[in-house]
Amino acid sequence: MKKALLFLPFMLLLSVVLFLVLQLKNPDNLSPSEDWRGRPFPEFQLPSLTDQRILTRNDLPKDAFIVNVWASWCTWCVKEFPALIKLKAQGVPIVGLTMSDHPDDARSALKQWGNPFTLILNDYDHAFLIQTLNINAAPASYLVDKQGIIRFQQKGYNPQLAEAFYHQWQALQEETK
Repeated sequence: MKKALLFLPFMLLLSVVLFLVLQLKNPDNLSPSEDWRGRPFPEFQLPSLTDQRILTRNDLPKDAFIVNVWASWCTWCVKEFPALIKLKAQGVPIVGLTMSDHPDDARSALKQWGNPFTLILNDYDHAFLIQTLNINAAPASYLVDKQGIIRFQQKGYNPQLAEAFYHQWQALQEETK
């Protein structure tokens, strides 16, 4: 009986860890401040990473598109880039949003990994859009419809990103026909 009691703290700890891991794996377990589904993509004024323009929400694609938050230092972002390149090849417009990434490092990463983005918002100086969207880690992706409403979001790495977003993007394209 005493030996069984020795395992009790271990079993309680294991139960708590298992519970927390299961909660984190569920993409619908977002705090209200993180859940942007059904809300308009925020207004912003940020420099472009690739040229000298200042970009606003008016510069975003006019059809459904994806916003992908990424950084050159993010190992999961490196793994996600082939999926983004696949989506670009399928005709999906993708807007990049840098997260805590020096512009020179981000440009260097694009040369190395390829550039899947239609345009890239450089949020390095003030992290305005990163803070507004309450993003605390990269990668993160948002599917935005033609009216500028966020319809789907994925926080964290998803090996099925291309398939999940492509089918939802296609559905949004069909809605607007």
